Amino acid sequence: MKDSNVFLIKDFVDNNITESTVKVETTKLVAKFQEDIKKLDDDDFIEIMISCFIPDIYRDNGKKEKLYTKLSEVIVGEWWKRLGGEFIIPTKKSGTEDVELINGNISVVCDAKIFRLGRSQKAPNVKDFLKLASVKTWMDNLVKRYSQNGKIQKAIGGMVTYSSLHEWEGESEVYLECTNKDTPVVMLPYEILALLLKYKSKFKVRDLMQMWDYEKLFNNATKSKVKYWKVIDGFLVDLLDISEDNYYKEIQSYRESIIISVKEYEKIISKEIDDNINEIISKLNSFEKIEEVREYAKESLDSFVNKQHYDYIDRIKKFRKY
Repeated sequence: MKDSNVFLIKDFVDNNITESTVKVETTKLVAKFQEDIKKLDDDDFIEIMISCFIPDIYRDNGKKEKLYTKLSEVIVGEWWKRLGGEFIIPTKKSGTEDVELINGNISVVCDAKIFRLGRSQKAPNVKDFLKLASVKTWMDNLVKRYSQNGKIQKAIGGMVTYSSLHEWEGESEVYLECTNKDTPVVMLPYEILALLLKYKSKFKVRDLMQMWDYEKLFNNATKSKVKYWKVIDGFLVDLLDISEDNYYKEIQSYRESIIISVKEYEKIISKEIDDNINEIISKLNSFEKIEEVREYAKESLDSFVNKQHYDYIDRIKKFRKY
């Protein structure tokens, strides 16, 4: 696992914008990033894809986080293209998918999920992960867009890509949603995307798209994580023409690489802590009088203890007026 791959997206973001950048040229940066990743071989690309986590040191909903998220969508699109398909990242976000995955006149609407490693929950809320009504809207809007241009395109379902480190432990409504025959949505973690890319010579994209034929795949909708993965894993074992034992060994190998990348992310957080401590020490050493130290301590504790209260006042002044 190369450090340069683990942090490739982060380095791209950090080298091109700051939180104080007045206007982020997202379209230009996305195009530049696309050209950069086209040059990578599949092995390097896989390491980048399975290491895709929003850096915890980024400001929540800040400019860096938003660009990082957009670039992760490019990664999913490029993955599909390397399999042999085409992709489109819609510029209009309202009522549209993150990425349209295309094979001829058939499309899948994809929601590319990435998360912070330090988020407060093991798994996200189901409603934040998947809304079947939204997927159905995306599918309908996609068909309509093509129809308005005189083309016929079939949307066969949705896909959610995500990190399995953020998956649910047992039964969940998410598996019920992902086994719904009316709106087929496949959820696949990035290590399975990696495995599909590794064995891309063994199948055609049209064969992979049979995974959305839920009438054949699932007898009934289920909340069971075990039942969902038994069906999906079984389909993929047959598609890739490898033994079940080798399939799970490959998945485990990718997960071991993911844990290596997690350790690297922990290091940048630890470095941030060390830098902050050194800055505090340097500031304390600059004081000559005890009164200065007391004033510094008062201001620091005030900003820490009362941060939420100051935020309340700022929001009241900003929003609660006529």
